[in-house]
Amino acid sequence: MPLVIVCGYPASGKTTVSAALASYLDPAKVVLINDESLNLKRTSYLTAAEEKKARAAFMAAVERSLNSETIVIADGMNYIKGYRYQLYCLARAVNTPHCCLQVLATE
Repeated sequence: MPLVIVCGYPASGKTTVSAALASYLDPAKVVLINDESLNLKRTSYLTAAEEKKARAAFMAAVERSLNSETIVIADGMNYIKGYRYQLYCLARAVNTPHCCLQVLATE
C-alpha cells in the first residue's frame, strides 16, 4: 500500500487534511504518523539538535510502519526537499508506491 507524504508549511492545515484522509480510508489499513502520535512537542523544532532528534524519530516510525498491508500517512514537517527524498527512498526500498499531498494556505 502507498506512503502518503503530506507536505506544507507549518500551520497550513496538514493535520486536519491528514485526519480527514485517514477517516475517509479504511481505518484498519491506515497508519497516521504525526507529532501527536510520536509525543513530540512544538519545542522539538526550536533548535537544530532537537529538530534532528524529532526528524529521526519520525523517519523511524515511518520505516517501521511501511509494508504491503497498510497505508501510511506521514504528516510532519515535510517541506524540506531532501527529507521528502529520504521518505521516497524508504518507500522504494519496500517496493511500495508513494505520493505527495501538498497543502497550501495563504499567509
